[in-house]
Amino acid sequence: MNKKNILWNIIGATTNAFNSLFFSIIVTRINGVNDAGIFIYSFATACLLYVIGIYAGRTFQVTDISKKYSDTDYLYNKVITCIIMITVSIGFVILKQYDIYKSVIFVLVCLFKVIEAFSEGLYGIIQKNDQLYKVGKSMTLKSIVGLIVFFIVNLITKNLILACISLAIVNIVIAILYDKKNIGKIEITKTKYSWKANKQLLIEGFFTFVLTFLSLYVINAARYAIDDLLEESLQTVFGVIIMPATFMGLLGQYIIQPALSKITSYLEKEDYKGIKKITIFLLGFILVIGILIFIVAYFLEAPILGYVYGIDLKPYFVSMMIIIAGSILYSMSTILSTVLIAMRSTKIQALLYFIVSVIATVLSYNLVKRIGIKGASITYFVTMLILTITFILCVLFNISKKNKSK
Repeated sequence: MNKKNILWNIIGATTNAFNSLFFSIIVTRINGVNDAGIFIYSFATACLLYVIGIYAGRTFQVTDISKKYSDTDYLYNKVITCIIMITVSIGFVILKQYDIYKSVIFVLVCLFKVIEAFSEGLYGIIQKNDQLYKVGKSMTLKSIVGLIVFFIVNLITKNLILACISLAIVNIVIAILYDKKNIGKIEITKTKYSWKANKQLLIEGFFTFVLTFLSLYVINAARYAIDDLLEESLQTVFGVIIMPATFMGLLGQYIIQPALSKITSYLEKEDYKGIKKITIFLLGFILVIGILIFIVAYFLEAPILGYVYGIDLKPYFVSMMIIIAGSILYSMSTILSTVLIAMRSTKIQALLYFIVSVIATVLSYNLVKRIGIKGASITYFVTMLILTITFILCVLFNISKKNKSK
């Protein structure tokens, strides 16, 4: 693996993922816990709708060994899915009957994620040409500049709407000035727009889209129960205590993205023993690091986050530890899911995610209604446990099946 690719992928993924943490701190400190609840909820839901924008995702694009589709086919596809994404976000606020203030913030945050979604199509082309480091640099630039501008605008105006608008503008400018420049240096495969090719791409990527969408829904199911049953301030609390779980999700991305080229190579050679070996290594790495993080979080998480956000988190200590344990499982399930996507085993994943999403919905509304934030945390842990166990079985079954057919 290219060390430069690995390093910049880590930096880019880290800054991008932790932006939500810093955004929530800024809004909590400047605009108060109620506005923070609206923003955190909007950001989390925008991340869910973001899956519509990326559709099958960069993993599907990078591991396309058939080469049936050109680079421009993937970009045309992103235009279609991004239009659908922003349309759905507008329909969502109408359906939920939010007030104007919450609706505008929600749609603006979704617009910010729409730009990110389109950039994923560009990133896929760059990564396929073994220039993942450029993707990391782009993500880092957008994250840092976006955070600084968001902070300055919000601090000066105390206006969350203007801050969200500035965030979208930053992403547009960097996409034009930096991402477009990187693409210009690559010899991409070009074809004229073809509805037939795009339709086929939508069909082939459908189950990958479904499983990715449902995977994020499962993570956020408790948020929607909180939105319907509890006040905005508790949405902020849950957003804060689940934030450290972001780091565990990042660990999976740190190691799986650079490993994709190796996994693709194993698939081309039909070396399923190699796939099994690298999967076990990745899971073992996550488990060891996860245990260390759990121990550190036990002693430091509540006081540190409480100080940073200015919120007393001692009543939610047990809930935080439950979420940390669940986040280790989440990171493991992310790696397993990515391996299955690379093997094009998406239908069974989509089915499993559908079943688990139903369980998560029923569980979250019942537990949140009865025991509040702790119920949301238990929902998160239980769903992650179910996913990890079933995905381990799926990977083992697929490898066994491929070896027999070979």
